Amino acid sequence: MSDALDKVIKKVAEEAMKECLSLLNSAEKDAMELLDNEIRETIAEATEIIESAKRQAELERSRTLGMAEVEAKNEVLALLEEYVNITIERAMEKLRSAPTMPDYKEAMKKLLLEGLNAIGSDAKVWTNAEGMHILKELIDEVSTSTGLRVYVCDEPIDCIAGLKVSSLDEKVIFDNTVEGRLRRLRPLLRKEIAKMLTAE
Repeated sequence: MSDALDKVIKKVAEEAMKECLSLLNSAEKDAMELLDNEIRETIAEATEIIESAKRQAELERSRTLGMAEVEAKNEVLALLEEYVNITIERAMEKLRSAPTMPDYKEAMKKLLLEGLNAIGSDAKVWTNAEGMHILKELIDEVSTSTGLRVYVCDEPIDCIAGLKVSSLDEKVIFDNTVEGRLRRLRPLLRKEIAKMLTAE
């Protein structure tokens, strides 16, 4: 009987061992699958974090570059405006002596004709104190040549040189003073100075 009992015990032990090994294999397989899933999820999360950090870094870099570009453009515009102001100031300094130049009367005539052409009707004209006598000398000649009545206003204006022309009702005014002409030239000066600055 002991042989039979040994066989039963051995068979039960083998079955228990098989079942135990099967459970261990199944548990190991489940554990490996769980571990693989965890690794994949961790890698996916890490990749997303890295991509998000890259996007954030790119946004920050773009923002920083954009701010640097705006600052550089502002500096260039400030420099450009400074050069325009210097150029205008130098031109005005040179033109301060214009009323004493021998060809100033011809220049005043040209300015007056331009102003009358712009107004297109009978007109009033103003100039500074230094140019008043020249303007009065020109009025009859210009009125005759244009067929327009032109009146010199006795009140001198504050300008370096040149004149202002207006319609009789003063609704239309053409500023042909040195300052007015330089103001109209300012955009062209900006463009020319910008070309010079970018060529350097």
